[in-house]
Amino acid sequence: MATCGLWPTRRGIVAMVVNDDGFAAASAQMAAHTAKAGWALLDHIQTHHGLDCRFVITDEGLAADRRFGQLAARRGAQILVVTSDVIDGLRMLTGSARSPPKKLALLLARLPLCRPLADKLTPLRLQLELL
Repeated sequence: MATCGLWPTRRGIVAMVVNDDGFAAASAQMAAHTAKAGWALLDHIQTHHGLDCRFVITDEGLAADRRFGQLAARRGAQILVVTSDVIDGLRMLTGSARSPPKKLALLLARLPLCRPLADKLTPLRLQLELL
């Protein structure tokens, strides 16, 4: 199953997809913080990497762009959320305090493949919006 790491930036969200072995399956994709751009990114990823592609995003990224998580969940995609303290620890271990968004998205995509860290991922539950 392909996994897509999503890293938020000021201009939008960067997506990197890895295959089952953790190798980058495609070049980085970018989407602006709009529903239309998010939908187009989801469509592109699911068309090229399968409908079962799962997504990993940080809790801060989800808070910054909640729309993307909701769109992906509505399409039936599995969304895994990782807390920022786990990311901070990984940045410290790898010495990548100022890594480019593409590398950080790749790091997120590989998290489910690392057994000790896989249990740090929390599935996103789709919440119904109140009227």
